[in-house]
Amino acid sequence: MKIQKDNLTPNQKRNAYLKIIFLLIIFGGFFIYKQTDNKNRNKLLSKNTAFTTCKIVGINTYKGVTNHLEYNVNGKKYETQTLGRSFVKIGELYKIKYSKSNPKISQIDYTKPIILNSKDYKIENGIVTGIFKNDDWKILTFIYDYNNEKYERKVALEKIETLKKEDKIEILVNKSNPEISYLSEQIKTE
Repeated sequence: MKIQKDNLTPNQKRNAYLKIIFLLIIFGGFFIYKQTDNKNRNKLLSKNTAFTTCKIVGINTYKGVTNHLEYNVNGKKYETQTLGRSFVKIGELYKIKYSKSNPKISQIDYTKPIILNSKDYKIENGIVTGIFKNDDWKILTFIYDYNNEKYERKVALEKIETLKKEDKIEILVNKSNPEISYLSEQIKTE
């Protein structure tokens, strides 16, 4: 098989090579920037941090799940978007850790939902239908009835060792939005 000669002039070849090199520099620079940004973010979240409450204000499911969050630090409102979990609902409150030196840098804790008013919730019984565990996540799935309707809910937990499928559990169900419920023992009331 004979390789055909290209029809490019030496100037055109040089320009093509320069464009390829330029693109490689851009991609390499972006990769280095992302690595440095992630290291700085992790460094800022490892020391000199504080906690506050964030609210889920939006969920985008296009090409994955992105949760839109709002939180306040010293009277200033911050908004962020994080790779999210599909089981959260708009309006839910969670504990969020932020950097005191740069409050825009934050990390939500999906295992720490927050209820501001316990009167908005009713104690019910649920049944465990699934347990998912890996190094990063422990997800409990349960079903429950509320006002003669069936619901299924997933929640993130810190520990899941004692629970098994078919276990009966005590849950808290939001009276005005019964799709929102939590395992009773995971709630922090503020």
